[in-house]
Amino acid sequence: MKKILLMFLIGTMTMFSQTIKVKGVTLSYDKVKKIMTLTTTPKVMYTNDADMDVKIVINKEFALKMTIGGVNYSVTEAFFEHSGHVRDMGWVFMTYKPKGCKEIKNNYVFQFTGVEPGEYILTVSNVCDEKYVTNEQTMSIQIN
Repeated sequence: MKKILLMFLIGTMTMFSQTIKVKGVTLSYDKVKKIMTLTTTPKVMYTNDADMDVKIVINKEFALKMTIGGVNYSVTEAFFEHSGHVRDMGWVFMTYKPKGCKEIKNNYVFQFTGVEPGEYILTVSNVCDEKYVTNEQTMSIQIN
């Protein structure tokens, strides 16, 4: 009986929300409130190299990239982009956000309203000298 109840609760929760997690960065969508939320932490954004940034990108529908001379370039425009790092002596961040994006917690929690249906691709990577990409991981979330 407990297993049936647990399966029912999990099934009900997935009907109303979706969540993915990439390298400690969480992207979730609440179907009832129609709000998408991106959450990260200072620990995720910490680097011990001043030339290394953590880059968080959300693309809508597709994320085309090309490499020329060992340097990665994005061919598509990002829906949302947040890059920077936290170090012992301070922090640096740069954010490009769409209309309808609200910063809930400065540099760490972003909320998107008026999100159109489609696939949203979350990519988290380390970028050195704003060119060389390493440790890239990607997942996507489908919004109907």
